[in-house]
Amino acid sequence: MQSIVIVERSDAVACVTMNQPGRRNALAPEMREALTETLERLACDVDCRAIILAGTDRSFCAGGDLSSLPAGDALASRKRMTLAHRLLRTITDMPKPLIAAVDGTAFGAGMGLALACDYVLCSERARFCTAYSNVGLMADMGLLWSLPQRVSAGQVRRLLYTSAVVDGEEALRLGLADQLVHSDELQQAALDLAAQFAAAPPLAVGLTKAALARLPGSLDTVMGLELDGQLQLFSSADFTEGRHAFLEKRRPYFQGR
Repeated sequence: MQSIVIVERSDAVACVTMNQPGRRNALAPEMREALTETLERLACDVDCRAIILAGTDRSFCAGGDLSSLPAGDALASRKRMTLAHRLLRTITDMPKPLIAAVDGTAFGAGMGLALACDYVLCSERARFCTAYSNVGLMADMGLLWSLPQRVSAGQVRRLLYTSAVVDGEEALRLGLADQLVHSDELQQAALDLAAQFAAAPPLAVGLTKAALARLPGSLDTVMGLELDGQLQLFSSADFTEGRHAFLEKRRPYFQGR
């Protein structure tokens, strides 16, 4: 039986593809568990420096699987959300950059999954929708945290209250997506960008990502994050290599040490 999560490697880049096209890659419990375990392994893989997250068959992720919701069972619902939060934390806490390659639907928790990534690429076929208000729910999967970082306060309310469907062009204009490319070019664009991320100094990228996840904050908070992170990096082999490469006018080779 084919895996519901496929991992392909391209040098230091891992391409993770959700592979349940018959269910539009919905975050059913088995998909959520498989995706979390895959990303947790990659987070610990020293040979992986950047990750692309995608879906199959013109669907990124259709969101939560309503058919598996434990209606009326508060304890089961809490356990289900705890598992979803584990996936979200895996994405936001890992020190490696993730690129969401959205071709088709990213609804509900699928939209939350995409926006939790560091960079969102989408095609003209992309469709974003918070979807929760359509079924009488408030947003979860981190959307109340990630959405305000990308769009204006008014747009946050419009998207959450009305569950408006946003296409690729509007997603780019609003800031939901960072780059719009033709669907035929999406995979290559994601690979090219991921290769750039993978070539960056991994220790510095990881500390920067961790700091950004704690913002917005006061100037004192930012300066504290700078102080803690930079003092670690000043003593790293990557900084020594970067400084030597700069003086020698060559490209640095970072090893994450």
